[in-house]
Amino acid sequence: MPQLALSGLSKSFKTGKVLDAVSLEADKGEIVVVFGPSGTGKTVLLRLIAGVEEPDTGTIMLEGRDVTDAAPEHRGIGMAFQNFALFPHMSAFDNIASALTAKKTTPATIRAKVEAVAKLLKIGHVLQHQPRELSNGQKQRTALARALVADPHILLLDDPLRNVDAKLRYEMRLELPALLKAAGSTVLYVTQDYKEAMALGDRIAVLLDGRLVQVAAPADVYREPASLGVARLFGDPTINLIPVEPAATQTGPAVVIGARSLQLPVGFAHAA
Repeated sequence: MPQLALSGLSKSFKTGKVLDAVSLEADKGEIVVVFGPSGTGKTVLLRLIAGVEEPDTGTIMLEGRDVTDAAPEHRGIGMAFQNFALFPHMSAFDNIASALTAKKTTPATIRAKVEAVAKLLKIGHVLQHQPRELSNGQKQRTALARALVADPHILLLDDPLRNVDAKLRYEMRLELPALLKAAGSTVLYVTQDYKEAMALGDRIAVLLDGRLVQVAAPADVYREPASLGVARLFGDPTINLIPVEPAATQTGPAVVIGARSLQLPVGFAHAA
């Protein structure tokens, strides 16, 4: 049984339909990256799973339990929001510890867990600072630490490295998968960065115009994109696309590019 199963999720706002019959499964301990350009519904999808928004249609199953109508606090989900959502009156330490405090964890365990995750994310030196004293990158890492510290079964990460500087972002691409695997959480990770998606995901779910157009391993999405829309999202610089028309010639199938005819392998004869 998958740890997370979405079936036919749709969501509309006044501006129109944001998600259209989205279905996706994730197994225990799997990292699934939800990838796509801005405005395709990635954050809305996470908010539906977390219970912050209600779907118009569809079901959300967590560990075999239908939670479509359950309150957020009854879903057992950890989430790092794109806009940080830190408590402004709490220090970074207390923000991170809040998930453990709510579970009445012992003070010694709280300190050990908070300091361990803060060391990994390189924010140990700002644990006593208030959110207003933190840079955006430090706020982002504090929000990520808060989501990780309680070892949730299902973890939703909304572009958690977006405001981190380039050097640390590169380091976290290498370190974060091991951290997530060690926690054993099933992870849905949202990003607009295809390199990040390739580095972090066991599978990539490509979301375009509110629909999942391809769900596959990173290498398969990169080498065998399901559509030109997917192909344009991967690679730097962007893929060059040249329209050609195959034609049958005496020596086999060929295409004309400019004024030059290029022979194709015989396997392309059906296209001509």
